[in-house]
Amino acid sequence: MSTPIKVLIVDDHRLFREGLSTLLRETDDIEVIGDAQNGKDAMIQVRELKPDVVLMDLEMPELDGIEAIRLISNKFPNVKILALTSYEDDEHIYSAILAGASGYVVKRVNRDELLKIIKSAYRGETFFSPFLANIILKKIQSKTMQIPLTPRERRILELIVEGCSNEKIAKTIYISKDTVKTYLKSIYKKLHVKSRTAAAVVAVRGGLV
Repeated sequence: MSTPIKVLIVDDHRLFREGLSTLLRETDDIEVIGDAQNGKDAMIQVRELKPDVVLMDLEMPELDGIEAIRLISNKFPNVKILALTSYEDDEHIYSAILAGASGYVVKRVNRDELLKIIKSAYRGETFFSPFLANIILKKIQSKTMQIPLTPRERRILELIVEGCSNEKIAKTIYISKDTVKTYLKSIYKKLHVKSRTAAAVVAVRGGLV
């Protein structure tokens, strides 16, 4: 990777921020460009530092992680956000995904897995655990019956499930990246989701692809 992935760490515990920063600085693929102690600070840092990926704790004072994810996703749609959580069965993960997070990281994850998740998010790839798949489907399955997807939308969903980025989708079906984004907005609206991760879960578990 020629250019390091710029990462911003957001957590209200200073020792955790410092430890995670030290861990990530051990690789040439990642550049930790800053940290923030709450969602309000994160908004300022994202605006000033323009990170590629934000690691966002969900429970913080002033402005919590879920609301910060929602605001950042709306104002800076190119920034990938990964929710930080202590437990994989935390239902806050569901709210974070619907708010716009690309995925999540359990705080006890090992270094290699963390790097893999960050790089996948940066590339715009889709990834989710069985837990996340089950909880998202349970929450929204009543809204996903008989969804009127067009053949092109269904094909794009298939590519999302395969982990394709917008660029790869565009090349595969011979359309522009802007057109892919337009289709994604339509797909998200029909599936009642706000992220490609949630869309992939619904597509697989709901039998749409």
